[in-house]
Amino acid sequence: MRKLKLPLLISALLLSGLGPLFAASKTPAYDFLSGLAYVPALELAVSTPAAVAAGDSRYDNPPCKPSPAILPGKTFSPRVSDARRERAIKDLLARIAVCERMPYDNDGNVHSKPHAGLPAKPAGYYLEYTLIVPNRPTGAKAEPVVIGGVTYMTGAVLSPRGPERLMIGGHREVYYTPDHYTTFVYLDIVR
Repeated sequence: MRKLKLPLLISALLLSGLGPLFAASKTPAYDFLSGLAYVPALELAVSTPAAVAAGDSRYDNPPCKPSPAILPGKTFSPRVSDARRERAIKDLLARIAVCERMPYDNDGNVHSKPHAGLPAKPAGYYLEYTLIVPNRPTGAKAEPVVIGGVTYMTGAVLSPRGPERLMIGGHREVYYTPDHYTTFVYLDIVR
């Protein structure tokens, strides 16, 4: 019975978050009751812009294809009334069109979940990109966005990526979602 108590104590410490104090080696602890290995939280991959720059990618993104069809034009139809948001959309489209590296490793990934506001297309048709709007820091509340005379509400900014996304369909269609996939607005590029 004595041999079993020490491993249980070590497993309990690791599971409680105190493991890094005792995890001097890279070898995971072993829980003798469940038969599972526990990897300390310090060894888990974290998705950050810095990790992406270093080449760490946990998402299966297809290779980027340059797409002149989504290069920004003069404006959009329907018209985006918020100049700050319109500029952010144009900047992001310009970067996507020439395959510039994105700040988050899940930008450009295949969006496989069907959503009511997006036309049904084959798997792999839609790629998702984070739309970072200036002056919308983490913690910012929902705000109205007027597009084509219709007012939409964005989601609150709960993380650095925020709730706003662009969905690019077939490397030529642009859909804006202000509220993390609840509402989609098709934006036609006016040249």
